[in-house]
Amino acid sequence: MYVCICNGYRDAEIREIAESGVRCAHEAYAALGNGPCCGTCIPCAQEIVDEVHTAARVAAE
Repeated sequence: MYVCICNGYRDAEIREIAESGVRCAHEAYAALGNGPCCGTCIPCAQEIVDEVHTAARVAAE
């Protein structure tokens, strides 16, 4: 699903970046090439990043 329409970023791309260690949406966007434009997608992108790290923490426990 598209998370950021302005930049065309999909949830899978944000997940992949988060799995590499990125912990905030702004860092994920920078790693993907562009920062947010309008910013309405940042909460959703941050949820995805948080989900990745929560799942990794639970799996490690």
